[in-house]
Amino acid sequence: MKKYLIFDLDGTLIKSNQIGLKNAIHIIKKYDKDYEEKARYIFTTTMGMNLYDQVEIILEDKSLNKNKIKEIGDEIYKRIRKKEKKVEFFNNVPKTIKKVSKKYKLFLSTGNSTQFALDILKQGGINDCFELVYGSDKVKKGKQHLKIFKNYTNDKDFYNNSLYFGDGDMDKIFANEAKIDFVRIGAFEEKGNDVLDSVENIEDILKKYK
Repeated sequence: MKKYLIFDLDGTLIKSNQIGLKNAIHIIKKYDKDYEEKARYIFTTTMGMNLYDQVEIILEDKSLNKNKIKEIGDEIYKRIRKKEKKVEFFNNVPKTIKKVSKKYKLFLSTGNSTQFALDILKQGGINDCFELVYGSDKVKKGKQHLKIFKNYTNDKDFYNNSLYFGDGDMDKIFANEAKIDFVRIGAFEEKGNDVLDSVENIEDILKKYK
């Protein structure tokens, strides 16, 4: 039986993908207008990747140092927080999260900033439902977040006892690398039992792991 549920944010709990994309590209264009299409491609094909890594890939031929990459990433985070004052949760997500949090310990791992994620969860009244919330401004999303969650629980079988919910290919890669069972959200083209159109139907999957 699973004990822990790990969630991505954008495209999994909330519908902010396109808004975040627009604001991220706005900042990239400040540095070079010719990078708009490349930025759009990288941001949409590497969902779940750490933002700083995405920025480094987009601007790789500019040979920017790590401090400059971080400065640009922080600027993107700042604009997203400023512009995305109110985002839309997918249907019944807050209600569903509140319900499952009574039975499972919940964690959130996002490529956005930690504060942005906390602000959004607070809007939905579900910030207290999560044990830990980690953004890529603190630690790069991926193995590092999962290791922090594991250490927090002090459960040597944390990975076996977890389910990871995300919409991006990178989310799936992170889960697979840690040997955590992964559930794809919203991927209608992907066949298999562990695919859901929405988090609101999460209990259909949880029954499988009883």
